Amino acid sequence: MEEQQNLVMSYHRMRRWVGYLGIGLPFALIIGNWLFHEQKIYLNETLMSMVTEGYDPEEIFKGSISEYYYSPMGELFVGTLCAVAFFLFLYKGYDSKPGEKMPSDSLMTNIAGCFALLVAIFPMDYNGTIKENFRTFCSHSLVGSIHYISAFFFFLTLALICIVNFRRTKDNFKFGKMPSHDFYLWCGIGIIVSILLIATFKFINPLKEWANDIHFHYLFWFETTSLLFFGASWLKKGQLSSN
Repeated sequence: MEEQQNLVMSYHRMRRWVGYLGIGLPFALIIGNWLFHEQKIYLNETLMSMVTEGYDPEEIFKGSISEYYYSPMGELFVGTLCAVAFFLFLYKGYDSKPGEKMPSDSLMTNIAGCFALLVAIFPMDYNGTIKENFRTFCSHSLVGSIHYISAFFFFLTLALICIVNFRRTKDNFKFGKMPSHDFYLWCGIGIIVSILLIATFKFINPLKEWANDIHFHYLFWFETTSLLFFGASWLKKGQLSSN
């Protein structure tokens, strides 16, 4: 009995770590990049012996989370996504039951994990010269396309997990009827709304120009809201009393 209880505790702890990583990523990138430049670590010859004299710090606050790949926080960005993918691959959840049309929790989290790895492996493309590029990768439009498509389906899969998989129970008739299920539903809707807002700003030129004029990094902020909803749903799922 004690061994089973420890296993349950570890499983819920894993869920919470997925939530912590999702919520913490954008803020860790901002704070880490700010500290790196504020403390002028790039001028430390001992720590940064591989940096050439041509290194030129650009804007600390990036236009998107993915853009931090090219900053000194690139390893943190890739490492966090790989950790999230790892936890998603380990997640089992509910299997599909007779009479259910929804896929198993494991299948959905495996798909999300694959997209997370693709986002990490294939970075966004970048127009122009990257003066503070810490990577040896040469930005390419095809690689960038893989990144954007993977990111879209990653967030979409996370939304479906919230709306569908997190609201299932052992009893098919209780789907969406437990106290925590409304919370998961709104988290999923929040992710979808964030995706739609990104598309709205990206493809409606007046909105895009307005965002550029006021220096509103809509892509970063709506990616952040998506991660906040994603992280919140997993933290809720990590509570021992949640369903």
